[in-house]
Amino acid sequence: MRAGMAVVLFVLLMAAPCGAQSVKGPRVIEKKLIEYGWDVPTPAFIRDHIGEMTQRPFDGLIFKLEGGGKVLEPTAWSEAQFQKDFEALQAIEWGPFTDNFVIMWAASDQDWFNEEHWAAIENNTRLVAKAARLAGCVGVCFDAEPYGTDPWQYQEAAHRDTKSFEEYEAKVRERGGQFLQAVTKELPNPQILTFFVMSFHSSLCRVMNPEMRAEGLMKNHYGLLPAFWEGMLDAATPGTKIIDGNEGAYYYTDSRQHFEAYHMMRERARYLVSEDRWPAYRQYVDVGQALYVDQYFGLRTSKVPGHFMTPEERPKWFEHNTYWALYTTDRYVWCYSERMNWWTNTDVPPGCDEAIRSAREKVRDGRPLGFDIADLIAAAKERERAEKASEATGEKP
Repeated sequence: MRAGMAVVLFVLLMAAPCGAQSVKGPRVIEKKLIEYGWDVPTPAFIRDHIGEMTQRPFDGLIFKLEGGGKVLEPTAWSEAQFQKDFEALQAIEWGPFTDNFVIMWAASDQDWFNEEHWAAIENNTRLVAKAARLAGCVGVCFDAEPYGTDPWQYQEAAHRDTKSFEEYEAKVRERGGQFLQAVTKELPNPQILTFFVMSFHSSLCRVMNPEMRAEGLMKNHYGLLPAFWEGMLDAATPGTKIIDGNEGAYYYTDSRQHFEAYHMMRERARYLVSEDRWPAYRQYVDVGQALYVDQYFGLRTSKVPGHFMTPEERPKWFEHNTYWALYTTDRYVWCYSERMNWWTNTDVPPGCDEAIRSAREKVRDGRPLGFDIADLIAAAKERERAEKASEATGEKP
C-alpha cells in the first residue's frame, strides 16, 4: 500500500510545475516601432485625431511643440508660450500608442562656456521635458542634426583659438550632464532617443592610434557629440536609457548590416568612450534601428534603388528592413518619411502599412522572415545601370 502511494505521489510531483524552479525570461522581448517624419504632429492635432492615428501600425510617435523645440537656444523661454501645448497634451487619450516622445532640436549658436546661455538652455530643456511628463511620454527625442548653426564642430567654435579641443570636450561633457539633469527634473527615468551618436562615428571606432582618433574628432562636424553623450552617461540614473537610433540603417539592403551595426554600437563604440565609463555605457545605452519609407518606395527626389523596383518589390524591401530592424534593436525602431503623411493618409505608398504589419507579426511570433531580397536589390541596381547607360548614349533602355 505504501509502495503504491509512493508511486502516485512521484507521478503527481513529476507532472506538477516545480515551485522551487524559477521561470526564466519573458515569452518575447517587446520591440517598439515609433513614427517620425515631415508629418510630425503637434499636440493639438494629436488631440483631435488620435482615434484615426492609432489605426496605424505603430507603438507611438514623436511630436513637436508649438511653443518651441530648439532647446539649445541661448535665450530663455517662458512657460506661457507652452500653455496651449500643455493643455492639449493632457487631453490626449493615447490608447495603444504607449511609447511617445517629444522632439528637441540641437541647432544653436550658444557658447558652451557661457553660464548665462546654459541657464537658459536648462530652462528650455526643462519646459519641453515638462510637456513630455504631462503627455505621459516615455522620454524625449534629441535630434543632434544642426538644421542651422552647428554646435558640435570644434573648427567653428567661438573659442577655438584660445581653448583646445580637449578643453571643449571637458566642457561639453559637463553640459551633457546638465542637459540630462534638466530632463530628469521633470521626467524621471527618461528614455533619451537619439537618431545617431556613436553610429555616425563608426570609422573612428576601430583599432588606431588614439591621437589619430582625437584628430579625427577634432576635424569632424559632429566631433563634440560623443563628449555630450558621455556627460549624459555621467548623469544617468538607473531607469535612464540613451538610445543610439542608427540613422544609417535607412539604406541597408542586407540583414548582415543590421547585425554589424548592432555589434559596432554595442562593442566597438567603446573606442569613443572613456574606459572608466564603460560600465555606464553597458548599463544605460540601448541600440536602436531606423527605417526610411522614401528610400524603399522611391519617393525621394534623387533616384535610389526604390525607383527601379516594381510596385510588388518595394513593399518587400520595406518588410525586410522592418523585420531585421526589429529583430536587432534592443527596443526601439523609428520609422522616418518625408514625402508622405501617415496621419492625413496623403501619398502613403500601396503596401506600406501591410509590410509593417507582416514584419511585426513575424518578429512577435518568432517566425522567420521567409524571403531574401538579394536578387531584388541586384535587379534594381541592374535597371539603374541600364538607365544610366542609356542616358549616356542617348538610347532608350
